[in-house]
Amino acid sequence: MGKYLSITLKTVFNGSQRLAKSLLNLVSVRKSRLIFLGCFVSALMLPLLFAPVTGSMPLSQASTTELITQGKTFYQNQQFEQAKNTWEKTAQLFANQGDRLNQAMALSNLALAQQQLGQWQAANQTIFQSLNLLENQPQTPEQQRILAATFDIQAQGQLATGQAEAAVNTWQQTIQLNDAIANPVGVMQSRINQAQAWQDLGQYPKACQGLLTALDLKASECQISPAQLENLPLSPSDSLQILGLRSLGNVLRMTGQTEQSQQVLLKALDLAQNIALKNEISQIYLSLGNTARALGNKNSTTQSKLVPPEGVSCVPNQPQNEKFPYYQQAASCYQQAISQASPFNTVKAEINLLALLTQTEQWKEIPTLIPNIQSDLAKLPVNQASLTSQLKLTQELLCLQLLKSTPTLQRGQLAALSPVMQQCPAFQKITQIKNQEDRQPSQSPPLTRTVQFLNTEALASATLPSFQEIEQNTMQVFRQAQQLGDRRNEADALGYLGAIAQQKGDYPQAENYTKQALQRLSAYYFPASAYRWQWQLGRLYRLQNQADSAINAYNLAYQTLQSLRQEIVTTNPDIQYTFRDGVEPVYREYVDLLLQPENPDQETLKKARDIIESLQLAELNNFFQEACLEAQPQQIDQIDPQAAVIYGIVLPERLAVILSVPNQPLRYYATAQSSPSAQGGAIAIEQTVDQLFASLNPFIASLDPLEPKRNLYNWLIRPAEADLAKSQVKTLVFVLDGALRGIPVAALHDGKQYLVEKYNLALTPGLQLLSARSLSLKQSTVLVGGLTEARLGFDPLPSVEKEVKEIASLASAKVLLNETFTRDRLESQMQRQDQDFPIVHLATHGQFSSQADQTFLITWDKRINVKDLDTLLREQNQLTRNPIELLILSACQTAVGDKRAALGLAGVAVRSGARSTVATLWAIQDQSTADFMTEFYQAISNPETSKADALRQAQLALLRSPQYQHPYYWAPFVLIGNWI
Repeated sequence: MGKYLSITLKTVFNGSQRLAKSLLNLVSVRKSRLIFLGCFVSALMLPLLFAPVTGSMPLSQASTTELITQGKTFYQNQQFEQAKNTWEKTAQLFANQGDRLNQAMALSNLALAQQQLGQWQAANQTIFQSLNLLENQPQTPEQQRILAATFDIQAQGQLATGQAEAAVNTWQQTIQLNDAIANPVGVMQSRINQAQAWQDLGQYPKACQGLLTALDLKASECQISPAQLENLPLSPSDSLQILGLRSLGNVLRMTGQTEQSQQVLLKALDLAQNIALKNEISQIYLSLGNTARALGNKNSTTQSKLVPPEGVSCVPNQPQNEKFPYYQQAASCYQQAISQASPFNTVKAEINLLALLTQTEQWKEIPTLIPNIQSDLAKLPVNQASLTSQLKLTQELLCLQLLKSTPTLQRGQLAALSPVMQQCPAFQKITQIKNQEDRQPSQSPPLTRTVQFLNTEALASATLPSFQEIEQNTMQVFRQAQQLGDRRNEADALGYLGAIAQQKGDYPQAENYTKQALQRLSAYYFPASAYRWQWQLGRLYRLQNQADSAINAYNLAYQTLQSLRQEIVTTNPDIQYTFRDGVEPVYREYVDLLLQPENPDQETLKKARDIIESLQLAELNNFFQEACLEAQPQQIDQIDPQAAVIYGIVLPERLAVILSVPNQPLRYYATAQSSPSAQGGAIAIEQTVDQLFASLNPFIASLDPLEPKRNLYNWLIRPAEADLAKSQVKTLVFVLDGALRGIPVAALHDGKQYLVEKYNLALTPGLQLLSARSLSLKQSTVLVGGLTEARLGFDPLPSVEKEVKEIASLASAKVLLNETFTRDRLESQMQRQDQDFPIVHLATHGQFSSQADQTFLITWDKRINVKDLDTLLREQNQLTRNPIELLILSACQTAVGDKRAALGLAGVAVRSGARSTVATLWAIQDQSTADFMTEFYQAISNPETSKADALRQAQLALLRSPQYQHPYYWAPFVLIGNWI
């Protein structure tokens, strides 16, 4: 859970749902006598007044007070079943009296209790009943206030059951209603809640903007200055302001702005401590722990290590762990959340701490922590939130058991694991260890090497819950969820039971449990759960050699993920898996199944192609942590009848290729990759790619530098040579997958010549192409920005001056060089309505990374992050309706050691809004880049020359030059997007 905002009666104990602290008491005025049906005292400390209500059945003040007090107490104590029964009686009493307004309020409170129990269908029916009553009442301020509160409850139910878009619209109604009755607290609360729905839709900029509006902060691109944090505007509710800041801190973390997330959360903590909001303090510590953990994850994948600033630790004066500074900070924040003694938050923080200890291999502390979690869980009332926490603990315990059994796991057993186990954070690490064992056999036994690598000696001897105990506890969760009518947790418990059965090798029982789980779920209401169990069922069918059934199950999982695209765009530290572990394998395993026959039919090939394109789109959405991309498929033969598309797909045991030639059926061929592992194909391909890059370094001697280039050519191109020649293909467009994505295709070699000597070449993450328009240098003005001097820690680029002069001599150019090349000056040029720049050329340092916050370009004064390109370079499109025709980045490189850095390259190409992008895969000699660009501009000055042809001519000019004939100098230049 971890995502649902409360509305009227959501309480602090439910850490899986956010508490809007300013809780509306449902109020009705009837014959000047006030009846307050709020379940508990509002955070605004509004007084509770009770008075008798007259009607056909006498209702005494004492009985009214007693029922309302009981309902409030039950709800506050998480006794939702009792609260539900009490509100049912209350609603019936008001119905008997004919008091429709108070009956509607009681029904709304009843629906909220039903939601907490996970009884979504019953809650929906109750909400509709309440709304029907309200719609037939006179439109008074009281009726409008109650209607707004009821819409609030309806929206949270929509959000909880996967209807985020409907929730956005419903909360918009509450905003308008509260605004009309001059209820600023209600407006603020609804905006905060609506922001959560935007997050569920993957629309983080809108979520951020909604929170900024709620907090009355003005900031562009979700950048909040220290001064703004220091001088926050006055708020109608201090508690809601704190909640809004916590929500904003979480949004910033989700979008990769982790340092700013930490600062916003610290401000929220300071305000909460000032007014002693104990439960909110606990929630903020929990969020601070998640942000510190995200910072630790970032720190572990970057070349330059981040150093935590002083004064932000959750425990003052704590000695710093030099190896894990941020992880230590996360642990201390979780400990602080635990110390606040809020029962539900305590459990959630303990489970997060357990996950962190597992990640950082702090095995000695785990055996002590697990009994504490189990004890604290046992103290919680049985409700949806506590059952969800039980299942999160199940996930963590299964991951620990996987780690504990790793040394004895065989490769085949890894391949047969349930998706639940594959989603363990350690799974990738275990796979890497096994791959290392395959690549570098040593004399020491595999068991010893693996134990030493994972440092699991302490874990191996630790007393942990066994698979049998985990199974028993999960069965208990299933029974409790069944009693509550909580279908989601009932289904998830069955899914976990299926995973345990699969782990034990009992595939028929695992299949039975998994089918039962899916029978209890509606993919429409709970797609995030449904796709996992559809995936698990598909893998079980495959393990039992039931190919057709497996394909059907994977197709359902794929379709569910397509509907979920906007909700699965983030790598959330609150959940137990990443996109790479928990989403990407579904696409890849589905394609592997489809392409099992040697000669798949056309329909199957088209399906496999579409799935790979969908995966590339999903990866980019995940890269941006925002659902900002939608597919715009184009037919290649309509774009270029002399272009062929080559889809290279990395599968476990082979490299599969789908060839698309205009006016021809799709063709399929594959090359088996031999290796002792089940991931042999992927390993062999990755090894060949590593060898390729080693051979591209002119300073490293190689006995046969052409070998990896020939191998890749043989796999990708050789089987298609006859078809390409017969169709007179001039341009090859590559849609590459996995380790192949970042290779310089120009350097592939057939044994006689390089691929660039035979074809024009282009890359694309899929056929989401903007149609090209004619490009004439004589009629165009090029916007050129460049740096010759060292800036922001990067080396000088002295030849950029020559590069800029050559461009200016070949085309009309507006030049921003060195101190004039600032972000503001670049933006102001793009905003000019009297000038259209079809070509933007940035001769400056930049980096492409698999992480959006590490993908950037530099100007004289600051970095331009890849996400900022959307607002910076698309200005021209908005003003002149002409997107940039060609973006040239002539001094960028992929991040060192980042094998998925090509994601950043594709991200820049897509985010800029340019039809085509020319960039470099690695930093090359400054002088050769200038010479290359001169050749490129000379070629493209001919209006009959396509961009791909101009790129090829420039590459060939360097190839044929004695000084630059090594592929190191010309191979890194790539064209992404439209090649016309």
